[in-house]
Amino acid sequence: MKSFVATHWALHLAAIAFALGTGLPAPAATASAEALVSNPVVVAVRRGDCVKAVALVNPAVTSNDDRTVLFLGGRMLDEGICVKKDPVAATQYFAHAANMGYPAAALDYAAKVGLGEGTAQNYEGAGNLCHTAGLDPQNQVSRYALGYACTVRGIAGKLLRETLPQGAFRPGTGEALIEFSPSTSQMRVRSTPKVGRGEMATGSNIRRPLVDAQEEIDKAWRDALAQVPKPDAAQLGSQTIEMPLDVDMTLEVGRAPAEDLTLRPLLQSGDVHRTMN
Repeated sequence: MKSFVATHWALHLAAIAFALGTGLPAPAATASAEALVSNPVVVAVRRGDCVKAVALVNPAVTSNDDRTVLFLGGRMLDEGICVKKDPVAATQYFAHAANMGYPAAALDYAAKVGLGEGTAQNYEGAGNLCHTAGLDPQNQVSRYALGYACTVRGIAGKLLRETLPQGAFRPGTGEALIEFSPSTSQMRVRSTPKVGRGEMATGSNIRRPLVDAQEEIDKAWRDALAQVPKPDAAQLGSQTIEMPLDVDMTLEVGRAPAEDLTLRPLLQSGDVHRTMN
């Protein structure tokens, strides 16, 4: 059964790539914080009401008509928010939301394809997904190199969202933008959102920054490079690419610990063919 599902998910990648090429809105690299903050799932998580958050996701999975909720369900599974971590199950959620035209989900799904987590590993396929989601609009790098870079980007963003303290970056103050050379693995931080500040130190009226943005991004990027499959150097070229990092913590700010709750699987043995159509 596992091989049956894996094979059809590999084929499903082609269907999703086609759907993304025709159905995605204008290029977008991350989910909109403004759009997510009022989503009932996010509101429930931020209130610590995991039972409600999971209940809100599960009916949407059954009806399969809310791409934002599917994306949030993927993030919950991928990062262990309210439910136990299940990266493989998260892949299905991201894939379905991507197929419904949600760019942020397409980027998260691309990282899964680049990792080979819950689907066949394929840097070129990941690159196709990332391009249709808005990355490298000028075709500066090959799809293979883009898929590799986009996979590292996805893992680094996830690590930052999981580890940074609440309020590390101030929302609406810019984006984290990096420049990356796939062939040399050299990365440079071009810009970051404004960093949040903590309490004033005793005897001082200056509030210290919560994090060193450069240091945190550098560390997350190094860790991500170590986690992804080693690429074929001959296919990386010599160009560099600019990419935004998703450090928006709209959902993660209310990170609730994993509970004994479950999200329904998106695929059963008899559902695979229906998903392909």
